[in-house]
Amino acid sequence: MKMKKLCAMLLASSMILTLAACGSDRGTEQSGQDSSAQESSGGQSQTPESPAESGSESGAEDSQGGQTGLVPMEDADDPITYTFFVRDPGQAPADDNPVIQKITELTGVTLKFEFLVGDLDQKLGTMIAGGDYPDVIFAGDAATKLMDAGAFIPLEEEIPKYPNLNAMYGDVLKYLTQADGHVYNMEIYGTFLNDVTEVAPPFECAIGFYIQKAVLEEAGYPEIHTLDEYFQVIEDYMEKHPDIDGVKTSGFEILGDGWRNWALLNPAQNLLGAGNEGAIFVDQQTFETSFYQISDTAHDFYKKLNEEYLKGVIVPETLTQSYDEYISKITTGSVLGFYDQNWNFGSAQNLLKADGKFERTYVCLPITNPGVKDGYLDKSNGIPTATNGVGITINCENPERLLRFFDWICQREVQDYLQWGEEGVDWNYTEDGGKVLTAERRAIVYDTARNRDETGHTLWNYCPKWQGIYKADNMPCGAGESPDEYLASQSDYDRQFLEAYGIKYPAELFSDPIIRPQYYPVWAMNLEDGSPAAVASTKITDVTMKCYPRLILAKDEAEYESLWADFLKEFNAIDLEAYQTEVDRQIAEKMGR
Repeated sequence: MKMKKLCAMLLASSMILTLAACGSDRGTEQSGQDSSAQESSGGQSQTPESPAESGSESGAEDSQGGQTGLVPMEDADDPITYTFFVRDPGQAPADDNPVIQKITELTGVTLKFEFLVGDLDQKLGTMIAGGDYPDVIFAGDAATKLMDAGAFIPLEEEIPKYPNLNAMYGDVLKYLTQADGHVYNMEIYGTFLNDVTEVAPPFECAIGFYIQKAVLEEAGYPEIHTLDEYFQVIEDYMEKHPDIDGVKTSGFEILGDGWRNWALLNPAQNLLGAGNEGAIFVDQQTFETSFYQISDTAHDFYKKLNEEYLKGVIVPETLTQSYDEYISKITTGSVLGFYDQNWNFGSAQNLLKADGKFERTYVCLPITNPGVKDGYLDKSNGIPTATNGVGITINCENPERLLRFFDWICQREVQDYLQWGEEGVDWNYTEDGGKVLTAERRAIVYDTARNRDETGHTLWNYCPKWQGIYKADNMPCGAGESPDEYLASQSDYDRQFLEAYGIKYPAELFSDPIIRPQYYPVWAMNLEDGSPAAVASTKITDVTMKCYPRLILAKDEAEYESLWADFLKEFNAIDLEAYQTEVDRQIAEKMGR
């Protein structure tokens, strides 16, 4: 039921990057940079009042930094390896990744990544039961299980010792603090309240109902706002094109694999005008909560999916496919539509771009109930979730050096190297002073394997980082936030597509971004493990995951209504009050009510 943000992570996935797991493609810029907060030398622990300056001009050669101009950490000649578990399926960068090799040379630090294989809850349960923790863990919102188990060391007294980490998190420590008074997580996705960066404008919507651009092109570029309109153009296209490039056309895919279950569980809240909230609907004016899962909107939504199943637009296999199967199907160019978050399918979209199949890439549409204003676009309120970050475990033998490493990579020069690469090789300035990737670097970004094995993307993606726009010079932190790069990366087809809609960016199809209240989102709330609220939350997910597929696959309207009645009975048998009361309590607390 919980939606994994990125926010990002991969806000940029639909732009130019894959953003593996909850992140977006962001980097840094050096010209005119502020040297007071984000440039530490050698990674030495500094007081926040006197952060050190880099001591090396970018691009200048030094004994170890070479053309990168990066200053080594003081103990770079003393190698150390940290084990790092990531809740996302994936693959560690190649051993000969040149960027990561350079970072290791300059710091002496190697991060040994382990990506998820199998079920996340089972993996974390095994860790907790045996106390067998790696040094660092990114578990997304499942981090609350590890916090409750005492797996992480407190960080509230450590972060202020490091100038760059303090500049990043110092102003939001109170929001990162858990109920026991400790900070266990350094958030890695989003732009938080700080003096260094501010929120970047959105170019694309990061979540919702996606449709292949070729479908809209053939339909004459219509404005689509309702489910009926959305599925009608898909049906029309399927009728004319039963196969695409020799592959049977798929009308609408639904991913429900493991924690990636939002496509099955959450669309009804967006139809009601909500954002990426979680397992409950929150009225943004009164903050009253209700369960959208049993609303008339939910009834009608799954009834619509059932109708599309009976028409052959949806096939039963979509409800049992794995994430890898889902991505593989999208890469064929034969899938016309789906509901998703852009970072989640970014690797498939990038492959389509690499193959020159731009008409087979996707755009998100502002689908809601008739007459309801869409609420898909968020404008960050600068408040972290307090769960969607990295934690250092009690098994880490040298957390001080790891924190110095994290502080070191948050230097603006290092961030720039990780995300942009080297000037003249990987990126260039525009005539107006903006930044764009070279065609060669852009091709690497579109290739998931090359981006992993030839750039610093993985390291950047799972570590503390600057995101947004630098306040000092109004430059984007990374390519995913650069308007110049976004426009430069568009194919001729995409430019024609945007021109047909009379817009510069796809986000202009939506209502203006909404600054969310301080409590937002519900999915990030920490529910004490084993509490009535946590038990109810799990049951909500279990019941909906069991019943929604049955509704979609009902043989006729009569069976649908019968199954819906069964679902209501089972859902209402959950201790919903326990969950709702706890959510209401946390909303009131975070809103200062």
